[in-house]
Amino acid sequence: MRCGLAVRIPHWSTRLELVLAEPTALRVLDTASIIQVAQDVRRDLSKPSVERWIREAVAANRLQRVVRGLFLNRLIVPAPRLCEAAVWLRPGAVISLQTVLGDSGVWNNHTDWVAAVVPLSSRYTTPSLGRLDTEGGTFVFRGVPERVLETGAEHDRFVAGLDYRRATPEAALLHWLYLSNSPRSRMSPPPLDLDLGELDLKRLKRLTAAMRLDANLSSWRARNVLQHA
Repeated sequence: MRCGLAVRIPHWSTRLELVLAEPTALRVLDTASIIQVAQDVRRDLSKPSVERWIREAVAANRLQRVVRGLFLNRLIVPAPRLCEAAVWLRPGAVISLQTVLGDSGVWNNHTDWVAAVVPLSSRYTTPSLGRLDTEGGTFVFRGVPERVLETGAEHDRFVAGLDYRRATPEAALLHWLYLSNSPRSRMSPPPLDLDLGELDLKRLKRLTAAMRLDANLSSWRARNVLQHA
């Protein structure tokens, strides 16, 4: 007589965590997304059961809560960064300004908070701008007209290969220059000690022309030269 071996199916929570650890899994999740993934794993799961798992996952650092109902997926490798949640908080948000310039070595002053620009357009509801403190960290959102953010070739404006919108260092500098010259912004000009050698000057030239910020950049660079003379 042949004896069959019983196959033990892993608990649904184990299977859910395996799915969330896959390279193609969402790096930032809201509660609705987690419930959908969990019910794909086991169709008859109740919402309260998934919500209980979410609380346990947060306590175990498998999920990191950003704000109520929004989480970073800590099961995936490499782990997501706080900046990846920006677009969930403000539609169309682009990581830029101090965050990009600090991370890229152009500005020798890395910040713990996340700086982002948000498109101002009739296509979007008017965003809430300024500082936002969350459980995951601090965001600072600044508004820029969509026509400014979308001017120029996409490969010049955004870093390729990411699941979120992140400005190139050249675009981040121009966003800062635009804001510092806007009557609607109280942002001061970029510091004069930025390392321009870390920038792609050809890309900077193309974007400057497309955004019509030639005069702004020339004036700022002239002050930069005077300081180092």
